[in-house]
Amino acid sequence: MSNKSKFLVPKIYQAKRISILPLIGKFFLYFTGWKIEGTLPSVSRIVVVCAPHTSNWDFIYGMIMVLAIDIRVNFLAKKSIFVPVFKILLDKLGGIPVDRENPELLVQKIGDYSKNNEGVLIAVTPEGTRKKVSKWKTGFLRIAKISNSIILPLGIDYPSKTFTLGKVYHPTGENEKDIRELQLILKDYKGRHPDRH
Repeated sequence: MSNKSKFLVPKIYQAKRISILPLIGKFFLYFTGWKIEGTLPSVSRIVVVCAPHTSNWDFIYGMIMVLAIDIRVNFLAKKSIFVPVFKILLDKLGGIPVDRENPELLVQKIGDYSKNNEGVLIAVTPEGTRKKVSKWKTGFLRIAKISNSIILPLGIDYPSKTFTLGKVYHPTGENEKDIRELQLILKDYKGRHPDRH
């Protein structure tokens, strides 16, 4: 599917922003050459696991994509970037601040949010940082469990400039096993800085 193709966003996740915003997103999507492939299931709870995350540009291209396909999504971001200048914009785009010193509070907050809202789509980067890490954080598995969400892997590939949605992954309940299997699913995608994989 090219960026000229119509990516179908299920009705439950359609943002319906003022028309100028999707047009701006589509312009920058065309200008940068990025595209999205795969299918987004029409189910009410999804945690999208995005990897590899190696650059701040991942967020920028991701937000361009969000605007271009006019999708309503929540994403996790470190609390320190929610400063007054950007907080309103990040809130509008669906940002959820992460307090790394109190991750359990975040899991509970998302669980409560999902109980009170229909159509909850949460994007996470399991590395938890742009730097090279040896282990993924398990918070997204707890978020998926407490919000009764399916897990959908999304590969970020800079050589092809593609965001690729994979097949639904069903957790086994064994965190280490689930992480190994998701890492295998996403291992062939290349980030902006491959040395940080």
